[in-house]
Amino acid sequence: MVDWNDPALEAKLGVLSVQLLYFILGLYSWEYICSSHVEIALLRRQLPFRRPLLSYIAARFSFLIATILLATQFSPFHTNVDCQSMNSVIIFATNAAIGCSTTNLMIRTWLIWKTSYLLRLLLVLLLLGHWTMLALFISTARASTINGVCMIYYINPAYASATVIYGMLYDFALLVFTVIGLWRMPSCSPLWKTLMKQGVIYFILNLAANLILLALNRLNLNPIMNAIFAMPAACICTIASNQVVLSLLRPSPGYGSDSASSGKVPPLTTHFTAPRFPSVAEA
Repeated sequence: MVDWNDPALEAKLGVLSVQLLYFILGLYSWEYICSSHVEIALLRRQLPFRRPLLSYIAARFSFLIATILLATQFSPFHTNVDCQSMNSVIIFATNAAIGCSTTNLMIRTWLIWKTSYLLRLLLVLLLLGHWTMLALFISTARASTINGVCMIYYINPAYASATVIYGMLYDFALLVFTVIGLWRMPSCSPLWKTLMKQGVIYFILNLAANLILLALNRLNLNPIMNAIFAMPAACICTIASNQVVLSLLRPSPGYGSDSASSGKVPPLTTHFTAPRFPSVAEA
């Protein structure tokens, strides 16, 4: 039987977690650069700012900061910082990305149910509950310098599992409310089908990632295994949510003809784009 508390095994798992972290940093940095045309269009005033974009931008930037700080923490270059404070900032940035990603989905459901004030109130209360659990999660994590490396050595498994389960249930509730709201609409336009498909795809991806994280938390093998899939799960959640938002962005009126003639930023579309909108490749 494997002794998960064996120092030699923990050392190997530590190396594996660092390699996984650098993979996540490379993957997310590439995704961030490839989809940075939104921020560029906003800065150049080619895309009008909309309030729902605030949570989209916050999610992207927060997770980028979290991955960079984690990579710096495990880099071979010496950094003289307080270990607990550094990890608190990293957890805060990661949880902010998760919370903003969920907010992106809530905004879609909110707009679909624009005539039901009670359901909108319920959505807001559930979202506040999710943000509260994410905020309180920071106080449960303890970090320390082990073998010269600053890392989290304790996370309350019960509270971590409760936070993950609440997030999954909230995502499922958003999916159910979105599907019901769309079925109440008489139209079956391409946008209707896109919203339906995106809700299911996002939920499946997020559910798969969080189930792995939840299983590792409940097994409680050792501190490294408890948290080894936390960043990959947050990365999947953030990227999936960002792609959903990107696919629903619309160029401003007259943007297509201007961009075709002047070589400006291409239409804001992604792999999840509705059929009636051109893809990046076509642009």
